[in-house]
Formats: sequence, structure tokens, C-alpha cells
Amino acid sequence: MIEQPRSKSASRGRTGVAGQYTAKQLAKFIIPTLLGILLFLTPIMSDGKLTVMIALIIDFINNVIKPYMVPVAALVAVVPSIITVIVSATPLKQHPNRFMQLFNPGLNWTIIRVVGAVLMVMVYFEIGPEWIWSRDTGGVMLYDVGPVVLAIYFLSAVLLPLLTDYGLMEFAGSLISRVFEKLFGLPGRAAIDSLASWLSASAVGIILTTQQYRDGFYSSREACVIATNFSIVSIAYSYLLLSIIGMQHVFLPWYASVALTGIICAIIVPKLPPLRFKKDNYAPAEGKQLKEDRYEGEGLFALGVRRAVERADNAASPLELLKRGVHTSLDIAISVYPGMMIIGCTGLALIAYTPLFDILSTPLVPVLNLLQLPEAEQAAPALLAGIVDSIMPSILGAGIESEVTRFVLAGVAVSQIIFFTEAAIVLVRANIGLKLRDLLMIYVLRVLISLPLLSLFGHLILSH
Repeated sequence: MIEQPRSKSASRGRTGVAGQYTAKQLAKFIIPTLLGILLFLTPIMSDGKLTVMIALIIDFINNVIKPYMVPVAALVAVVPSIITVIVSATPLKQHPNRFMQLFNPGLNWTIIRVVGAVLMVMVYFEIGPEWIWSRDTGGVMLYDVGPVVLAIYFLSAVLLPLLTDYGLMEFAGSLISRVFEKLFGLPGRAAIDSLASWLSASAVGIILTTQQYRDGFYSSREACVIATNFSIVSIAYSYLLLSIIGMQHVFLPWYASVALTGIICAIIVPKLPPLRFKKDNYAPAEGKQLKEDRYEGEGLFALGVRRAVERADNAASPLELLKRGVHTSLDIAISVYPGMMIIGCTGLALIAYTPLFDILSTPLVPVLNLLQLPEAEQAAPALLAGIVDSIMPSILGAGIESEVTRFVLAGVAVSQIIFFTEAAIVLVRANIGLKLRDLLMIYVLRVLISLPLLSLFGHLILSH
């Protein structure tokens, strides 16, 4: 609904934009916004691969402190868990300080932290059953997953205000709001979420969405839809998955197929349960912050600039934003990482040491045969293993000879979004309205939709 002008600023839509704001106001919007775009959203080539600056920074940090990352990852799981037990069992749990409340997560999360810490100690010192600490199970989580995701969580949470608090989302959202509203039923600012995850990491998109929900810019329904339909793994990670499975020579048509499949899923899945029944409730602490404030005669560009400048003007101090970012990254790291250890160790052990995934994936074999995907018996368990971690289909499917089948396995691993060593546990912890059963249903829906689509694209692309 268009509101009538309430002040002299109503005429802004019919005049030049630049003259309406001081140089300081425009600089506060433009400089952080350009820096955020450069870090998170600008594709660059590095060593022949398409990536973004934030990914290079994360890689650089990981390489510099690589000798210390494994002990640090272990300490992140163990030390906070010990503090959590102490705080939860003493009067300290009543302390109002928000950082102290990080160590009072409730009984369920306390148990998860403790169990995750015990597993971490077993893997680090290689004690207990080998199926826990083997390099193919707990070792994957400690040496491969842990150091990378911890750096992503910290840097993303600290630097994301460049995208969220200085007007970029307001500006972009105003320009493309009609497209996103008609196509996906979402505010235009959700496009920034999509780009942030597609170009940097799925965790970045989820953290961004969570922050926007907590600040009152997304309803619970919108946050759930965005997080489960746009927070795919990054381009760089997608290339890694394709490289593992030996299909990097068709990266561009493969990724175009994945992107188109993702768009189709994002149109269909929110219209089905469970997302269909999510409510447009806003975070109690903030309430709805995104208001309809377009003035009569105001163009979309002028509207975007005005909203952006107002948002930048009202941004908290850099120190306060830094505190919020550190709080968010700590909350995710000390809660999610132990949970990742539990799910990762269990899931990878089931894959490596039991026939469970072979048995559970049996109904998929005739489906894959129907889609004319060769080596269906070997592909089915690899496909199902994606629910544990998105890298598993590529690892388990690397020995498959059929290029079409490998094309589809890697594509579904990216487009499914929900995998339990990272995305799922982060989404549950985010408290935006998603439960475990919701994530399982969304995972099934996305696989059922993406599997025939990617099979079609694979046959078309590889038959020429």
C-alpha cells in the first residue's frame, strides 16, 4: 500500500537523489556497501577457479594458522561444554549478561555440547572404538570440516553487517522487490541472502537470514523459506564437489543446471507443507521492521536510496555491531560444532561400517533406472548419503563410470541444501521456526524435484 507524503521528503521521488542527502549520509551508505559487495558478492578468479574475496581470506587465515587449527577446533568443542555444565549447575545461569547466557542453552543443548565434546576428545586422542576416531569418520569432522567452518562462522558473523546494516539490502530489495514478491513471495532483500550464500557459503546465507529475522526484517515464514531454498553451498565449494567426482570440464553448464533447478525448487517447495503452513510471525524482541513507506511519485531507485540512507543513518556503532557479530559467531560455534561432531561421526560411521545406506537406498534404484541413470545400484547409496554431508555423494560416487550419473549426483548434493553436518544443525539452532521433521520433509521434496530435472539436464548436456 502506498502511503501519502508525511513531510517535505515526499518530493524526493520527483527530484534528483544526490541533492537530498549530505555527503556524510551517502558515504555511510556507499562505503560499507561497496566493501561488503567486494568481500561477499564479487566473483573473482583465483588459480583458475571462480571464488569471492571472503573465501580467499578464510583460506589465507586457515593456511597461516593451520598448525593450530585442529587443537583450536577441539578446544572450541570441549572448553565451552565444560563452562556450560558449570554455568547450568550454578546460580551463574541467572546472570543477565548476554555472553553469559551463551553457556545456559537449556538441557537439550547442554547434553549435545557434552556428548560432542566427549566425541571430540576421543577423535583427537584416538581413544575408544575405531569407528569413532577413524580418519573416514570422526577424522573427517576434526581435520576437514571443523577448521574451515569455524573460520567461516567467525568472519561471516563479524563482517556481515556490511551487507545488512548499511543499506545494501534496502537498496537492492527496493529495486527487485516486485520480482521476488511475484516469483517467490519474498521481500526483495532476500536476493542478497541468495547471493551471499551462492558466492560465499551456505552458512553465510543462514547466518544472514537469522540476523534479519531477529532484527524484524523477515517473518518466520520468510526466514524459513529463504534459509531452506536459497542457502546453497558456494560456487567455490560446488566446483570442489564437481572436481572430486571428475566432472569439472562441464562446470558452467552443470552449474547453470543447478541454478535453474534451485529456482524451480524455490518456486515449488514453499507452496507445499511444511513451509506452506509457516506463519508470518515476527521475532518478539523487535516486531516487524520492514514498513511500506513509498511516497507518491517516488521511483524505485529513489525509494531504494532513501531506504538505504535511512538504514545506514540508524546503524549501530561499529563497536556494537562487532559485539553482536562476535556473540552470533560464538553462539553458532559452541553449539553447532558439537552437534556437527555427533551427527557427522554417527552418519559417516553408518556409511563406512554398516550396510544401512545400501538398504535404505534400495527404493531409489528403480527411480534412478526410470530416469535412465546407469549404475543405479552404486549411485543410490551415494545419493542418500548427501543427507549426512553434501560432499558424500561426490566421494562415494567418484568411482562411477557414467558421466550422466556423476553429473546428477553432484547436482543433487548442491541443490538439496539440507545436510546434517552443517546446514541442518545451524537451522535448528537458529530458532526461526524450523524443526527437525520440517528439514527432513524439505530435504525429501528438494531431492524429488531436483533429481528428474538434473537427470534431464544431464542427458541433454552430455549427449552432445
